[in-house]
Amino acid sequence: MMLIRIAVISPEEFSSRITAYADAFPNNQFTTQIYQNPMECSSLPEELNECDIWLFAGPLPSFFARERMKQSKVPSVYIPSDEYTLTLTLGYVMLNRQEGLKYLSVDIPKKEYITQAVTELNLDASHWLVKDFSQIVDGVGTSFDAEELIQFHRSNIESGRSKLALTSVDYVHDQLVSAGIPCVSMLVPEKSIRETVARATSLGHMLISENAQIAVGLAAIDQWEGELPKTQPDAGMMLQQMLLELGKETDASIQQLGLDQFILYGTRGSIEKMTNNFQHMPIMGNMEQLFGVTISMGFGFGMTAKEAESNARIGLFHARKQQGVSSAFLVTSDKEVIGPLNEEVKTFHLKSEDRSVLHVAEQTGISVVTINKLISFIRLRRDNRFTATDLAVYLQVSRRSAERILKKLADKAFVEAVGEEQPYQQGRPRALYRINF
Repeated sequence: MMLIRIAVISPEEFSSRITAYADAFPNNQFTTQIYQNPMECSSLPEELNECDIWLFAGPLPSFFARERMKQSKVPSVYIPSDEYTLTLTLGYVMLNRQEGLKYLSVDIPKKEYITQAVTELNLDASHWLVKDFSQIVDGVGTSFDAEELIQFHRSNIESGRSKLALTSVDYVHDQLVSAGIPCVSMLVPEKSIRETVARATSLGHMLISENAQIAVGLAAIDQWEGELPKTQPDAGMMLQQMLLELGKETDASIQQLGLDQFILYGTRGSIEKMTNNFQHMPIMGNMEQLFGVTISMGFGFGMTAKEAESNARIGLFHARKQQGVSSAFLVTSDKEVIGPLNEEVKTFHLKSEDRSVLHVAEQTGISVVTINKLISFIRLRRDNRFTATDLAVYLQVSRRSAERILKKLADKAFVEAVGEEQPYQQGRPRALYRINF
């Protein structure tokens, strides 16, 4: 069996909970790197580069190590601090702290976790004061500042607006306790630790296999505006079950990221089998029929797990743009986008080294992505003649947007009008265009 070398990057008191799984994963070799403040992870020692996987104790140390990870090119995972963590902590406070749950000062990566937890527990959070730092998980949004969080909790407690602070940051917890502020650190579920170690192990196995190109898939039930349908929890469980069955058939590993989000780890071969050679994803239609929900899926290939996951997120982004329908897109290691995975699969490139494509993009100000989509659009047609409406349908943009693209191309003679079409007896005829590149 292959030896997987995992670097555990964690506060000292928490690291033992991770390495406790050495017996459950006997082929793992753990190396521990201790920090006191997650900001210290911006300068991890060079010897960690010899490990196969970096396992962070949470999203914060992973966030501060992002530049270091780019240098090392070592793939990483982190133990999530999410709605499950919050739910467990609220249960602990309710049973063990006299302050209760009515007046809380809370910091957490995303405020959405609060909404999900209080809904499930049927709690009144109207007196809670909440501060998030979503940049660490989404890449955008509220930035993280440990001293600002400390001051946030201190001010809330000292003013009497809150009776207890709940923090997702060990460093903040230690500082508040030292200052005599009543505080509880978020409790990490054992399930989250175990699944993250399993995910690190799975990634390590795939990385060591020299000939297997890594594939990552992301699946999510699309968000609803307003009240969620009553079938949403059942839909999440059914999607998980369907993905697990697919995983068994294709030797892929499935992990749950949230109530309605899942990540899949496999190889290019497993995704080819799962999607019938990148043609369709049958489970999406099943979910629509059974629960009336739409599913977005993104698959990504790469030489490393990090690259594959990054490409999967690009695929998920394109899938979510297909509003009102279930959709799946795949992004290869060459940045080729394939999708949606159905009977009318389209292909285009996010990047190009083709000088003619780069020339058109430079002359018109149109992105390389759009130029490549136009080329794919023409290749799918029997002749090089089309209307603005045809182009709008293919690009899934408004007709006005398609007309703006055509005008930019026409101004530089890359497109010309070659006739008219009148599909209906009434109404204005539509101009027919032809691409000249």
